[in-house]
Amino acid sequence: MSLYKLKGTSGSVINQSYPFGELIVLGSSSDCDIQLDEPGVSSRHAEIRLLDGKSLQLKDLGSETGTLLNGEPVTEILLGSGDEIRIGTCRWMLQAPGLRPERVLTADVLGKPARRWPRILLWTSLATAAAAVAVVKFKPEWLEYLRSVLQ
Repeated sequence: MSLYKLKGTSGSVINQSYPFGELIVLGSSSDCDIQLDEPGVSSRHAEIRLLDGKSLQLKDLGSETGTLLNGEPVTEILLGSGDEIRIGTCRWMLQAPGLRPERVLTADVLGKPARRWPRILLWTSLATAAAAVAVVKFKPEWLEYLRSVLQ
């Protein structure tokens, strides 16, 4: 029994489990281990290969629409347990007990500051819109004042 599995989380593969050993090929071709009959999926789209018996590698096989790992496009990368792989509308979670690539624990990853500007921009926009609605609804004379000032 294989230690590694892909668990389908969305698309046509939802709730399906695919155990594998040395290699698993994903694509629309009938000779693929996981056949995906969906638009935008290449005949041999991607593969997951066991390296040295201890690392798993995801490799895009030159597909036109690409392969995503945890939301980011990849061509070739090491995998860890819990990683999400996406091809078209299909998503899988990798179940690989005890497998953690170094990229998860590097200082670069741990030291990256959170991107706060999108949240700040969102909340500022919402507050501005709420204030504008409040002015128009509750103090219509302010709106007249602003119109006279801007003329």
